[in-house]
Amino acid sequence: MVKMVKTEYKTQTRQMILDYMVKNPDRIFKASEIAQSLPDVSLSTIYRNLARLEEAGMVQIVGAEKNNELQYRYTGPGRCASKMHLVCKDCGKFFHLEGPALRLLQHSIERLNGFILDQQQSVLLGHCAVCSRQRK
Repeated sequence: MVKMVKTEYKTQTRQMILDYMVKNPDRIFKASEIAQSLPDVSLSTIYRNLARLEEAGMVQIVGAEKNNELQYRYTGPGRCASKMHLVCKDCGKFFHLEGPALRLLQHSIERLNGFILDQQQSVLLGHCAVCSRQRK
């Protein structure tokens, strides 16, 4: 069980949502997916708690699906601090981009645009190898 940030009021529902995300650390989630796993919790309660978790730095909004439903990922304290993320738009799995590839990307962007990436907040969307093969 991951502990909430000290300044955040802890509720049982919020902890259940956080525990669900921690058990699936390499995925992104829609609130509706979490609701299916927690049938006793309303969708509006899940959205409200995800917003609080995002404010506390425990969850990050990754983007929206085609139907504009937001997607979230667990960031936790210090998790992924020096990594960018590649997210598969098909299966929702995310991968870390780190090491020389990340440094090259950062230096190129900074050199060409004078722009410094916030790598923990940066996400590149695409299709993983498995989903790419299935699409062909």
